[in-house]
Amino acid sequence: MGPFGSASRFFVDAVAAVPPEGYGREWSDEWTVLDLIAHGNRANVLVVEYSERPVAVAGPEYVLPESIAARGRQAALDLGDDPVVAVREASEKALRFVAAAPEDATVGTPFGVQTLHTYLQSRTAELVLHGIDLGSGVEPPSEALSGCAVFLVKRAVNSGFGLDVVLALSGRADLPPGCNVY
Repeated sequence: MGPFGSASRFFVDAVAAVPPEGYGREWSDEWTVLDLIAHGNRANVLVVEYSERPVAVAGPEYVLPESIAARGRQAALDLGDDPVVAVREASEKALRFVAAAPEDATVGTPFGVQTLHTYLQSRTAELVLHGIDLGSGVEPPSEALSGCAVFLVKRAVNSGFGLDVVLALSGRADLPPGCNVY
């Protein structure tokens, strides 16, 4: 299944390791741990949704922090009474969908139409990063980490930080202040 499958299964395991009594704990100024779980799970859900029901390109408000937080809170409601089961089912559905998808499959996202292969790279990063954010002690497998790292390095290159990242990863320099590709 590749990096996406590895990341999706890791996210399921990370969510399962979060005690239910921790769901209401504040994770950030905007979100609880449950909101974070739901937001991360959108990486599974949207793979299928954007393939089956492409969406129009969104405006700039889509990426505003408050818009992202609102989608996360709505996704938390959509998880229902058993978030672990909901995340596991979303993962299984996404993995079945990806396994059956033709090589030329596309998705219609708020950022435009992309190949499914390209879209899965960003979803892999989301699953890995938010799985780590949960702080559950579950470590992502190397295949998932590699997929996440490749995506982030590509973003660094496209953001003008490519040389900085390569120098930092090779121990030749530190990342410059404010370097963030995500």
